[in-house]
Amino acid sequence: MGMPSLPPGLRRPLAAAALAGLLAGCLSLLLPDQFRAEVRILPDAGHAGAQGHSGIWAPTAPPVVPGTREDGPTVIYDDILRSRRVADRVLRADYRYQARSWRFGALRSRRGTLLQYLGASDPDRAMGAFRRLLRVERNPKSGLLTLTAETRSPGLSLQVVRRATEELRLALVDLAQADGRNRVRSTQARLEEVGAICSARDESFRRFQDANRNWETSASPNLRHEGRRLQEQLALWRRVQENLTLNQEQALLEARNDAQTLLVLDAGELPSAKSRPHRSFIVFGAMFVTGTATWAAINRTKVHDLFIAKEKS
Repeated sequence: MGMPSLPPGLRRPLAAAALAGLLAGCLSLLLPDQFRAEVRILPDAGHAGAQGHSGIWAPTAPPVVPGTREDGPTVIYDDILRSRRVADRVLRADYRYQARSWRFGALRSRRGTLLQYLGASDPDRAMGAFRRLLRVERNPKSGLLTLTAETRSPGLSLQVVRRATEELRLALVDLAQADGRNRVRSTQARLEEVGAICSARDESFRRFQDANRNWETSASPNLRHEGRRLQEQLALWRRVQENLTLNQEQALLEARNDAQTLLVLDAGELPSAKSRPHRSFIVFGAMFVTGTATWAAINRTKVHDLFIAKEKS
């Protein structure tokens, strides 16, 4: 039994679609494969240990997490990753990777910066391409942060996304240390003020004791009341001084702490399958567009009557 023959009106559109698909398929083979690496970072859930605040004394310990879960810590993570600081360091870092020059080219070992990979002379010229290469997405409900890097090399994509994660960690370390240094300065100033007050209270209580050696057993209620008042004020200011000293030591530890742990859900794996280009989509898209355009050109009178004339009427 022979193959059914095609209607005359479809032969030329189908032939044009087949030719366009063949050409699109051949051209798509020249496009280099793109590989995507991904890292996912969890919010720290607002626990104080993540920021180093022990809560020794509430008035000097700032809130750890401002806002709700929807406005939680990964919001600042997102801002840091989109900052110029991170972009400059990721672009200027040195990478070693293997890549193909074209679809069927041989794998070659390469070494260089991301600026060289993007073919830019400085970060300003590379910023647009870099924003497309490294993407940051944040889930507003869970706070989950996703970093993706897409290049022509699986190894380079993985190195870029991990480098961005490390730069985020280093930025958080710098921010925590700067916060610690600010707390050291403010606490030191207050500690000097409290120290002066303690010295004055101690001197007042010492003079009172010298003048009233047996004030605790005195028959005068006013004398006993004055002695207890001076004693309690001195003890209060000494407790304030002790708390400030503990907070200053805590701030000194934070100012010198170079460890910051990110809660990384997926640390990133070497991608084995390409993410782009979608060659089948390119082929079928070219076939559909060409076939439709050819059919419309052949049947332009019918198309005019069906669409253009009807709209005018």
